[in-house]
Amino acid sequence: MKDTAYGSSNVLIRVYENNLLNRGHYDRMLAADSFEDAVNVLRETPYRNDVDRIKEDKDYDTMLMNELHQTFDELFKISPNKALVEVFGLRYAYHNLKVLFKEEFTEQDLDHLFIPIGRYDISELRQAVRTGASDVLPQPYLDSINEVQMDYDEYQNTQSIDIILDRRFFSHMRILADETGEQGIPEMVETFIDFQNLSTLTRAMKQNRTRNFLVTILSSSGSIPKADLVDIANKDMSTAANTLKNTKYKSIIEASVDSDTNEISPVKLDFEIDNAYMKMMQDAKLKSFGPLPIAAFIYAKETEVKNLRLILSGKENGVSADGIRERMRLNYA
Repeated sequence: MKDTAYGSSNVLIRVYENNLLNRGHYDRMLAADSFEDAVNVLRETPYRNDVDRIKEDKDYDTMLMNELHQTFDELFKISPNKALVEVFGLRYAYHNLKVLFKEEFTEQDLDHLFIPIGRYDISELRQAVRTGASDVLPQPYLDSINEVQMDYDEYQNTQSIDIILDRRFFSHMRILADETGEQGIPEMVETFIDFQNLSTLTRAMKQNRTRNFLVTILSSSGSIPKADLVDIANKDMSTAANTLKNTKYKSIIEASVDSDTNEISPVKLDFEIDNAYMKMMQDAKLKSFGPLPIAAFIYAKETEVKNLRLILSGKENGVSADGIRERMRLNYA
């Protein structure tokens, strides 16, 4: 799709950006003496209509989920390419698939766990989970659903649901990114998958997880071959760091090495990955044309929701401002 097709939608994105919370809002909420005072800061934001209710029932999760739901609904409306928004909302569809399978296999009522975000209604996903077929869902959804069902039929292990769908999510995300036909989106998604693989690899090594575990859980849809990542797991953390420096993520790996041990630190790596992804979104925001500003805005809104949940949960439970702040991530604003 031509970059100019996003002209009107990107104008709207600039308007929406003006309503994002900024550092000043977060600082005032962190400095508040109580949960109620922190919530009061939201009176001057798009969350203003929920302030009085939240102070009474402290159900801020509903407010935050509604905000995300409304955001995705609006983006599906304004984007000239619905698949673009679907790519970055796919995680919610896969969350809902996990819930649906757990309902199906355990006969529990888990309606309270659904997140009403995605291109396709939960009712469509439910029918596909129950029947293995759909006239609405594209084939990658059905491939994921059928793999889970086949695995359960053979092993009767509900723990495999998360493992299979986490892996399928990445391959489906890559398929969707390629299908958008949008410049920059496949590369962005490939980088996201690489980041998740690197994080998973180093944490698994630290936990002495098996080769079979890594083969099962790592994605084949990134730029670093899965076989190479699995081979790296046979090395020690120092050798792994040196090997990974030969990839295009050399600067991230170097910044993640503990200077005392020369070993790669999973905690440092996650921090550097978060910063690198944020920098990628900052660059995407600055584009005047094309699909990247929409992708960047989704990232910014999701970051805002995460930060608000951290602050409100922290204030509710007496966590110090510094304790909350060190877990927060600023968006691209």
